[in-house]
Amino acid sequence: MSDNTKVIIAGDLFPMPCNYDLFESGDVQSLFGEKLCDMFSSADLRVCNLEGAFTDGDTMIEKAGPNIKAPTAAVRGVRALGIDYATLGNTHSMDFGAQGYFDTCKTLDDAGIVYFGWGKDKDSIKTHVTIENKGRKIVLYNVTEQFENAPGKGQPGVHLYDEYRVCEELKTLRESCNALIVFYHGGIEGTHYNSDVMRKRFHRMADCGADVVISQHTHAVGEQEIYKGKYLLYGQGNFCFHFRKEVTPLLAEGLVLELDISDKGINAKPHRILRTEKGCVYDEKQQLDDFYERTKEHEKLLSGDENAKKAFDEAFASDCDNWAGTLLWAMRGQNPDDDKKRSELAPDKMTEYLKSCYTRTQLLAIQMFLRNEEFNEVGKRIIDNILENNK
Repeated sequence: MSDNTKVIIAGDLFPMPCNYDLFESGDVQSLFGEKLCDMFSSADLRVCNLEGAFTDGDTMIEKAGPNIKAPTAAVRGVRALGIDYATLGNTHSMDFGAQGYFDTCKTLDDAGIVYFGWGKDKDSIKTHVTIENKGRKIVLYNVTEQFENAPGKGQPGVHLYDEYRVCEELKTLRESCNALIVFYHGGIEGTHYNSDVMRKRFHRMADCGADVVISQHTHAVGEQEIYKGKYLLYGQGNFCFHFRKEVTPLLAEGLVLELDISDKGINAKPHRILRTEKGCVYDEKQQLDDFYERTKEHEKLLSGDENAKKAFDEAFASDCDNWAGTLLWAMRGQNPDDDKKRSELAPDKMTEYLKSCYTRTQLLAIQMFLRNEEFNEVGKRIIDNILENNK
């Protein structure tokens, strides 16, 4: 074959009110700086995760979290950066329902950006794209965990993770391509440590043919792993996703992944980027110490080191605990005392208060519904029925 193929992959990207003007004018130099722009322009293929809907409409779906959209004109900045391919199987692409889906499709079509990971109904999901470059066939494959984004009969939605079906499809795709890159949208938001469930999923996808598996959605940088010669990245972090005005230092960084695909295989190189007020820039110092330290601990865990496993699991549990307040508050139902306490207590104190409101027996019952597949399904159906009857 001919020269190597260079692929640049950005993490979560979407225009926000603070930078709509720069995206609409296509001012990528102000958004991303000269070095990042040069990196993208030097690549053969450029990919990102577009985390929202491009629409000028206002009909949003009903959900607990934020509904994210941008004016259709804001796609100019994405195109000006050189993005060729975009994953849409994610948390927020369906935030504005069917109209948002069709508006986003038209916006990206008009901009010349190829998208995948969703479809107009459950029978029309575009799971992947196949690209021919320099004599190579490269497949980009996108799948996501379920949020408020499931497709239906005549209802647009995303490509949801089903292990058997996904693994069978990867085996088939592997037979006819030179490189297979999987974009997996899932994990725990704000978590810098991957879980046992995530590791098993990534290993299975690699066993079924994936050369590269990348986790997006967490908005945090995790670890990397070389598994049987395959490259796995557990948490790429944000590229340009300014949903929150302020974030902690570890959430103000991300990775741009550079893949060099040659006849000998794939070489992966992560580049650290830093959030700015309205965009992001290349980190000239490339301070990746935390990333590599977590990677070393992850390697020890995989080697069977019990101390490393315990430390890693404790760190993961600590990150997960950031969601404790939300979970326990939601399960309390309408409670005037909680509203009063929320106005009086700092967030961490409020979480401790909520923890104290449950007996051990109640917590064990909640754990049963969350842990057991049967009860998990029952719990979901109970909530579905309540919501349906209280429209």
